[in-house]
Amino acid sequence: MLAIFGCGLLAGLFGSMVGLGGGIIIVPILTLIFNIPIKSAVAISLISVCATSIGGAARYLSSGKVDYRLALFLETTTVAGALCGGLVALVVKPQIIALIFSLMLFYTGITMLFNKEKAENQTGDYNHDEPKSPAKYTILGLSFIGGIISSMLGVGGGIIKVPIMNLILKIPLKIAAATSTYMIGITTAAGSIVYLVKGMVDYQLAAPLILGTYTGSNLGARLAAETRSKVIKYILIIVIFYSAANIALKYLGIKTP
Repeated sequence: MLAIFGCGLLAGLFGSMVGLGGGIIIVPILTLIFNIPIKSAVAISLISVCATSIGGAARYLSSGKVDYRLALFLETTTVAGALCGGLVALVVKPQIIALIFSLMLFYTGITMLFNKEKAENQTGDYNHDEPKSPAKYTILGLSFIGGIISSMLGVGGGIIKVPIMNLILKIPLKIAAATSTYMIGITTAAGSIVYLVKGMVDYQLAAPLILGTYTGSNLGARLAAETRSKVIKYILIIVIFYSAANIALKYLGIKTP
């Protein structure tokens, strides 16, 4: 129980700090270390990631970093994708989805790595009331995909939401991470419905994990406010590459550390 709590603490801390939700940490730990079946791990992860969002979003909202108008706009398709993803996960082979997802992550990581952004885009003021770019309609489709991946892999979808907000809409990374953390709670709540109805959630494991992620997410949001955006960007890139490699190798039957 203490080990599960520690897992949640680490996932919440890191997930809230970079706006990913922590699912990319929770699912591998539950499956590789605690030998929990992948679908059960995904179900538990979704509920825990929801707790991460609640804890981290509260602090981000009070600091004024969340673009909640954009978040709710994108959630119109993300929630639909989350519900679809939960249903598709029950019938589609996870190997196929995992390999496609890995390729997408590698592409996103490489794009972010070689994308040279102006300093003011990272640290400058951001006006939440300014008109958004027409590109926001383009990322509605990408948000739908993010919702599907969120429910299928239990990662919360932030690993897609943060890059598309930062790269397509040119939103400063700290604003994107805060907005993603806010969105993740809605996305995972919708995605959890399918797993809850199917009785795939182990509440005895979920309880200490939720407590850990909620505690860690508060700490992560506080640290993010004191960390340079460039540091957060490279942490995000490392996490993306690690996740891509780990997911691909796992579903190819190759054990990873």
